[in-house]
Amino acid sequence: MKVSSSRRIYEGRVLNLRVDEIEAEPGGPKRKLEVVEHAGGVAIVAQPAPSTIVLVKQHRHAVGADLWEVPAGMIERGEAPLETAKRELIEETGYRAERWRALWTIYTTPGFCEERIHFFVAEGLSEGESAPEDDETFELRVWDVEAAWQLVERNELRDSKTQIALAWARFQLGLLRPASRRPYVE
Repeated sequence: MKVSSSRRIYEGRVLNLRVDEIEAEPGGPKRKLEVVEHAGGVAIVAQPAPSTIVLVKQHRHAVGADLWEVPAGMIERGEAPLETAKRELIEETGYRAERWRALWTIYTTPGFCEERIHFFVAEGLSEGESAPEDDETFELRVWDVEAAWQLVERNELRDSKTQIALAWARFQLGLLRPASRRPYVE
């Protein structure tokens, strides 16, 4: 694909929006694609014990709901993903980690957005005081991994990065099994 033109139509604090005009084949028809530009983020698997996981509940205005999520956050300009992970773990939970391990990176919605989330495991946790930003409030809870997974199976935990983190934690515990065949509920 060849990009013939690109025009940014919105610049914001969290994201930018641009419209690219592309040609699938040289001399072929052109079409316009909207692309959300996003700095990316991190998601942290923090487990005080192998069978537990730290989740935070926070209000997500875009979906109009309070969601349980793994500690996570947006990468600031010029910040490395690992530094973001360290900062976000402290801000949201107060936990500090002795060791960090990178897992993988995902694209959240590659059909229209370039956002990537970098997954990390925080190991050797010690408790401390959280330091949320002025506009953030969190409810912190250490969940049993299987109890948190039950929220996924009941369609009560809908955050995709947290579902991925929980699946990884279950795999580490040897607990992966097929999901129940419950009817779809919106």
